[in-house]
Amino acid sequence: MAPEVTSQILEALDQTNASILSADAFPSVDFTAMKSALDRLGSRSMIIYRQLDREEATLTPEAEGIAAEGSHEAKVFEAVRQAVDGLKIADLPGIVGKESAKVGQGKAFKEGWIKKDKDLLRPATDNIQDTSREQLQIIQQTRTHPEPKVLTDLRKRKLITMQKVISFEIKKGPNYAAELVKEETDLTADMIATQRGAWKTVKLKAYNFKAMGATTPSGALHPLNKVRHEFRQIFFEMGFEEMPTNKYNTQLHHLHIHR
Repeated sequence: MAPEVTSQILEALDQTNASILSADAFPSVDFTAMKSALDRLGSRSMIIYRQLDREEATLTPEAEGIAAEGSHEAKVFEAVRQAVDGLKIADLPGIVGKESAKVGQGKAFKEGWIKKDKDLLRPATDNIQDTSREQLQIIQQTRTHPEPKVLTDLRKRKLITMQKVISFEIKKGPNYAAELVKEETDLTADMIATQRGAWKTVKLKAYNFKAMGATTPSGALHPLNKVRHEFRQIFFEMGFEEMPTNKYNTQLHHLHIHR
């Protein structure tokens, strides 16, 4: 996957002299494949990139319904407005649904959109502005909102969730080329022996003197030494101490206990 992403990045940069955003240019490429391709190109100075961290807002299923059909309070107002002689409070859940009636009625009263006339609901204004729907539509399109307070309020109402998104800003580097040339890791005898002198034109991979060496597996205690160590620990836990003596060696242990 990484070689394909590498080619896609070079092709995208070849079409512009400006920087590109990975989230916009390669929305379907996962983070691991993108980072691997960027590191590969960055190590050759073909590109320069920097990581961008941001939070994006995502609508919950309830919020998606509000963005498409209107807020609960707007539904309540519309139902009341269409009832010429007023709408009975008991009939409201059957028209807009129990959830919209429960949530929207209080908000519609608070906004001054409806008023109560005994057991009837009547409109208190001719026109309304469904702010909640407008805010959610902006977030649906841009994944954010210019006013942080709006995001905080909608998050408290459980209409949006915030998630961290990592993307990259990418631009051409000093060694940029439209195609990634394979780099050889070793100078071979065949390169030197050829009449054309392939070693003169071949592109060699830069040696990384800071690379960590291969991990060397460490040794392990002999099973008898393990058993001896466990016996010593048992005696120590019982209160014995090891006596300092010139005769002490790995075969002879002197243990004594203070009484």
